[in-house]
Amino acid sequence: MDIGKSFTYVLDDPQWIMKVLIGGVLFLIPIVNLAVFGYALNTSKNVADGNPTPMPEWSDFGNHFMRGLYAFIGVLVYFLPAILLYCCLFVIIFALSLAAGGTTSRSNDALGGVVSIVSLCFYCVIGLYSLVASISIPAALTRFAMSANQLSIFWDFRGNFGFIRQNLSNYVIALLVGWVASFVAGFGIILCIVGVVFTWFWAYMVTAYLYGQLWRASQGTMPAPAMA
Repeated sequence: MDIGKSFTYVLDDPQWIMKVLIGGVLFLIPIVNLAVFGYALNTSKNVADGNPTPMPEWSDFGNHFMRGLYAFIGVLVYFLPAILLYCCLFVIIFALSLAAGGTTSRSNDALGGVVSIVSLCFYCVIGLYSLVASISIPAALTRFAMSANQLSIFWDFRGNFGFIRQNLSNYVIALLVGWVASFVAGFGIILCIVGVVFTWFWAYMVTAYLYGQLWRASQGTMPAPAMA
């Protein structure tokens, strides 16, 4: 994987200024910014296909938006167990609070202890699932980017974890470098609040390139490094 290229390839595109400007502006608009999500997925696909200028044109806005919408639904489904658990916890705490209203002080103390234990158990499970989901969701997104909007990929947990297992070292590198790019993008706030959306869009492009390379490497189509 060419990590350095992932940070600089945007500048190799003759129209990079306009593409980044459009991406940054769209990033600010709720719902419409799903197109940025889809744009990143299409960029990953172009990288995987070996396109020398992987950033697509914004003229295909409808395709970018629909890809982003499908991916958003898929991510929502992916995190649905954590969301449902949190809702269950809220209902349980609410019910116990109502029950505590008609009890004595000693009973309230007992119910308070039960609420604390139940909350701790739920938060541990929610936190663990959210952590695993956050680490593994890039695998689902990468596989989805290479498909024709196949939503079933998001609940193909065996396939997603199999992809991670078969490409573990490159996957970890892509995760870490993507986090670094996101951290660096945060410094865009120095350019004022507006500036950060453009650096965040750049971070999206870095991540898109990394996972496109990851897919190419997983298929054995990455070019061999040049010999000295």
